[in-house]
Amino acid sequence: MSLTTSEELATSTELDTREREEQRADTLKLEPARGAVLVVEDDPSHREILVEMLAGWGYEPLPVGSAEEAEFAVRNKRMDAAIVDVFLPGRSGATLMSRLRERFPQSVLIGVSAMSDAAMARKCKGLGADLFIGKPLDPQRLAEALQSRHTSWH
Repeated sequence: MSLTTSEELATSTELDTREREEQRADTLKLEPARGAVLVVEDDPSHREILVEMLAGWGYEPLPVGSAEEAEFAVRNKRMDAAIVDVFLPGRSGATLMSRLRERFPQSVLIGVSAMSDAAMARKCKGLGADLFIGKPLDPQRLAEALQSRHTSWH
């Protein structure tokens, strides 16, 4: 009789364990990240807004405040896209964009600046940017740029 009870207990414990694992798996079911997006912005509030938007859209934001931090952040990490402020303290965002384009030729590269005129857009394109967006950033335009430029993420 104790053998039957032991078998029943083992079966019951096995079911409980399996149910807990299934519940845990359901809890952890998240959409896979759409890609890693480097965010290079020296203004902490602008950087945080970008991080929140990108995370909300399913991307993995890699936020940094300078060109030097950006190069360190992607030293051993794949980057699928970058949003780079053209004017940064220290090494310029322009220099960073050309370096990122060399290292990540397939990545989406977006230059941003409060100085949003045709000359700035041409400068960014000349540095290898896929797109230039003036500040304040238009979230819809940014989302469309990320989605349309790199269809392998989806």
